[in-house]
Amino acid sequence: MEYNTPEALTLMSNMLTKQGGSVEHDSQVSLCDAVGYPKYLTNKNGEVMKGCDMGGSVVCTHHWAPLKEEVKYVTTEKDYESNSFEFPTDTFVHPMVECNYRFGFFGSRSKK
Repeated sequence: MEYNTPEALTLMSNMLTKQGGSVEHDSQVSLCDAVGYPKYLTNKNGEVMKGCDMGGSVVCTHHWAPLKEEVKYVTTEKDYESNSFEFPTDTFVHPMVECNYRFGFFGSRSKK
């Protein structure tokens, strides 16, 4: 995905590699922290989420939505040429939101 990875994301990726001492990350989170539950905060809700964890693969591509004004200040000429922010390049993944909703931590919109 190098052909359309935004330069700001490349910078973040290089910083995380240097800080963590490993290339095992998705430019936002280290591989060891890529789980669907809180790792460093312990509470009842986190334990429920941990119990629901089914494991899985780490998403190895970037996954942003079409953005314009929100990223204007970091968009480079290369980003414009490669259309980096024009379309989603992968699926959206919301495991923590879905898990919380499923177990009632987020109420239904229809409930008052």
